[in-house]
Amino acid sequence: MGNIENFDIRTHIIDSIVETFDTMVSMEIEFTDSKPPDTAGVSRMVAAVNFAGNIVGLINIQVTFELARLMMANMLDLEPEEVENVGEIKDMLSEISNIVGGNLKSGLNDAGHSCVISTPSLTYGADFSIKSLSMDRFERYVFSYLEELIFVEVGLKTQQVTGDGDDFSSTDALGQLKHVDIEKVNALDIKTQLSEAVIDVFDTMLSAQLEATDKIPSESLESLRNVGSVSFAGDATGMVSIHVGDKFTRQLAADMLGMEIEELDGDEEIKDMMGELANIVGGNLKSAFTDAGLACALSTPSFTTGTDFKIEPLNMEKYERFAFQCDANVVFVEMGVKISDLVQAAAKPGKDIHYEVGEEEKGQKLSEEEIAAALQEANQAQAAAATESPAEQPPQPEPASQPAEPPQPPPAPAAPPAQEATPQPAESPSPKRPEDFDLDLLLDIPLEIKVELGRARIQIQELLNLAPGSAVKLVRLEGEPVDILANDTLIARGQVVVQKEKYGIRVTEITSRMDRIRSFGI
Repeated sequence: MGNIENFDIRTHIIDSIVETFDTMVSMEIEFTDSKPPDTAGVSRMVAAVNFAGNIVGLINIQVTFELARLMMANMLDLEPEEVENVGEIKDMLSEISNIVGGNLKSGLNDAGHSCVISTPSLTYGADFSIKSLSMDRFERYVFSYLEELIFVEVGLKTQQVTGDGDDFSSTDALGQLKHVDIEKVNALDIKTQLSEAVIDVFDTMLSAQLEATDKIPSESLESLRNVGSVSFAGDATGMVSIHVGDKFTRQLAADMLGMEIEELDGDEEIKDMMGELANIVGGNLKSAFTDAGLACALSTPSFTTGTDFKIEPLNMEKYERFAFQCDANVVFVEMGVKISDLVQAAAKPGKDIHYEVGEEEKGQKLSEEEIAAALQEANQAQAAAATESPAEQPPQPEPASQPAEPPQPPPAPAAPPAQEATPQPAESPSPKRPEDFDLDLLLDIPLEIKVELGRARIQIQELLNLAPGSAVKLVRLEGEPVDILANDTLIARGQVVVQKEKYGIRVTEITSRMDRIRSFGI
């Protein structure tokens, strides 16, 4: 493992930010030495991803809401005032943070610093500040576009492997499911696990007795509050945030240290306490994941404080918010979790699509000529069967793949065989379900199967400049399933798999059988 102190964060961040803004939102931004202005009272959005593994930390990208709207307008070729969907803005910012964070992760991995990144989170509002705690390296960069500024903050820290699932030094550390206990994964009660951990840590560490409550008073969301957050990444990814009012936070910190509230010097004790709370609660949940065999690592905690903000983990499968009460004080916890698609596919066995035949053909790969010959032979056999037994064909038009059939004017000779065939009930086919009607005539029709990894929106100038070796970034978040198309129609989604150096797709989601038939355009 290399020394993090010698890693070139600056070049990675500047190049990645400038290129991503140019490619995604058609903005030519410039790095500047300007100091960030006071953002108090300014509505802004901060997209962040966290690092976990042998390197922990975070990267966040902060823009004003107006600039975010302009970025979205550029992507959609609209005027800023025409952009009304805030959800699209959130998705755009999360994708930018995912790309920039992924580029930094790749650079760290190449330098010998093994780590993975969490799914993005978004903090937005008009009064808040975010700090990552206990970093070995912390750097801030400012970029300008017209009169707007973009802030990027990076904090990184080297962490020793604990031996309980944090080792991501191998590129195959994720997605190896042989140690996953699917029954344990399916049986995980995340909300109960987290709720018990919160009650226990407040009792043990702070001597505060919490009781679950169904209501979160609106004032607890609007008054000054402090939030300790921790993210985890790997086969299970997500975020846990613990929100505590500022007055109660100070009281808990003073009681823990045996001091009076007035004796607290600044906010350092509060930051450390909130960070430790998040770390313990998040670690408890991580232990449940690793116990089920999931590769999972925690980031370092971050600290957010303010009066007007929301923290939203994005692209989560499960999202919970629940509250606790201690006397008149309210503590509430937000949790977002997503289990890897590979794990879910293992829990629901799917079909593997490969480009070679099964064991009965001894694993030999078919050539294009052999495939074409097999298809032609099957089509000829189908046509011959249809010619020899016209009485068994359902009363449907002939498919387009058999244009050589003679025209229908002489149908009379075909009638007697039909009458001879009818007295044989033993050979009459059983009634077919509506969705199977005439399906036998279609089974040998070849279809073109495509797998769409993602799409990209680029400028015409970039398109003209493409050359061998050029890289095109696709608009698809890491971990999202790929689309499987038949004749350019979506029929399924799946996960990319590589087994024994063979590339394929594991089907994890599929449309209904009838929808797949309709998609063929018949």
